[in-house]
Amino acid sequence: MGFSMIAAAAILGITLFMAVEIVTTDLLPTIEDINTSYGRMKDRIQNQLQTAITITLVEQSNNATDYAYNITVLNTGSSTLPTDNFVILINGSECHFICSNQYLYPKNIAYFHVVNQTSGGAKRMKVITNNGIAAYYTYAG
Repeated sequence: MGFSMIAAAAILGITLFMAVEIVTTDLLPTIEDINTSYGRMKDRIQNQLQTAITITLVEQSNNATDYAYNITVLNTGSSTLPTDNFVILINGSECHFICSNQYLYPKNIAYFHVVNQTSGGAKRMKVITNNGIAAYYTYAG
């Protein structure tokens, strides 16, 4: 009876060791990934809280076949925004634009030039920053 107790203890010990090894090799990377994603989420929320923009002016110019809009955007937040990641929607459609600055610094203005719009009249405009903060403007031209 002494030998079977030792053998049973050895089998249980080896099984327990293998189970702990399997759990730690699968669980530790998952915990690390969760921690990393939580840190990124916290940074993203902080950036969103520090971002605010306002559309201050919209001007329309008319060529022979199309319309162009000059949109003035003021950064009222405290974070610097890269303008190449902005999205401009006019009546729900994404528009290509040219911006006067590569970055929109806090308390500064950037000018966006949107071309090749096929119709004038009333427009709903939305400017979206790289982290999802948006400003709305209704132009009744």
